[in-house]
Amino acid sequence: MTMVPLVEPHLEDPTDTSLALTKSLPAGARSQSYGAMVWRRFRSNRTGMIGGVLVLLLVSAVIFADFLSPYDPAARDGSQIYMPPQAVHFVGASGFGLLPFTHPIKADVDPVTFEPTLSEDAVTECRPALFGAGWSYDLFGLTLDRHLLTAPEGCPFHLLGTDRDGRDMLARLLQGSRLTLFMAAFVVGVATLVGTVVGVVSGYARGAVDHWIQRVVEFVLALPELPFYFALVAIIPRDTSPLNVFLMLAAILACLKWAQLAREVRGKTLAVGGLDYVKAAEAVGARPSRIVFRHVLPNVMSQVVVATTLMIPSIVLLESFLSFLGLGVQPPLISWGLLLNAGQDLQTLGSYPWVLSPIGAILITVLGFNMLGDGLRDAMDPYHS
Repeated sequence: MTMVPLVEPHLEDPTDTSLALTKSLPAGARSQSYGAMVWRRFRSNRTGMIGGVLVLLLVSAVIFADFLSPYDPAARDGSQIYMPPQAVHFVGASGFGLLPFTHPIKADVDPVTFEPTLSEDAVTECRPALFGAGWSYDLFGLTLDRHLLTAPEGCPFHLLGTDRDGRDMLARLLQGSRLTLFMAAFVVGVATLVGTVVGVVSGYARGAVDHWIQRVVEFVLALPELPFYFALVAIIPRDTSPLNVFLMLAAILACLKWAQLAREVRGKTLAVGGLDYVKAAEAVGARPSRIVFRHVLPNVMSQVVVATTLMIPSIVLLESFLSFLGLGVQPPLISWGLLLNAGQDLQTLGSYPWVLSPIGAILITVLGFNMLGDGLRDAMDPYHS
């Protein structure tokens, strides 16, 4: 019998084409994390990128609202009551300039009809100062007085017009973005935390725990939102301070917005809990907390992130609606809905339509977050082509 010598296999076989192909690939193509794959898919989504840019601009406007405001949002000017938005010009008597300027608007009275008429003074140029000194504000713990554009003394520079007290609408719109988006962030943060915890516990525990938790979720979902909001807001005492009214309104919205997310997270948890690697972890005796935090929760976070971005626009619209009706934020606080409250009178709305300028900010916010949410949903969906 002929003995066949044993040949020790080499670790690297030069005839192995798969190994050669792997070596020829760039380093980044061999392995890619989940976050990197989501970012690559998100970058290729034009709608999602536009929404991300809009959201980034909104967040920047909230942070630097005081720096971007040419006027103090609380400053009143009796000579500029209900002044319309001024046209922006770049070409003046001295030629083209990088900084915009406006012409003051003069109010006259028609001698026949006695109706007020507005005309633009094309001779006078109201040129703001770049990074000039103005009213003081706090930013990151520092007291500053510099602004992007500082309105000139004695020469109006109202790009969005003024309200019934002569206050600059652009400054109040920027200031109101803080309260509106802060409320949305607070409500969504609380609702996301509660909904995620309740949904994961309900979906992973199953049995009687899941049964009773879902009955509570169904009860909350069955409540008629708008009538229930009106009833809860109506019981807030009228002598409550505006800050407490704001906190109570945020708490009411947070208590009713977690249920839908809890139902969605529960369904995702049930699907993940039936996968083989979760069953294997249970079979080897892994603790439930380890299984939840290491296997279940990371797989439901994509659903949570998408639901969060789509929940923010609904909170912005709801706060604006309640404040528009006078049931939400109260003066002297400023929000977009409270600014819209000035347009309730049809006569005011017909004569001074620029008081509805917060509608544009609300539309941009809703559109931006919806586009961002759609982009994230497509990027995180493994079955999306």
